[in-house]
Amino acid sequence: MLPAIQGGPHPAVEEFKKRTQRRIGDLRCPDHHQPPRVRFLGATLRDVTVHMSGCCDKLIQLANRKIAEQ
Repeated sequence: MLPAIQGGPHPAVEEFKKRTQRRIGDLRCPDHHQPPRVRFLGATLRDVTVHMSGCCDKLIQLANRKIAEQ
């Protein structure tokens, strides 16, 4: 595995973030019309964690399904 680039995340982490954000980019809660909020922590794919929040559990479930789609 390649080491993390000093001062920023590894390019694979950036690609993971972009891909994840594309999958949920147009998602809105059907009840509250709010988008999910996503935060990424970590500099390598091994260390990255995703923190997602939203207006309700229904939105979080929809977002998780979208992210899991192949």
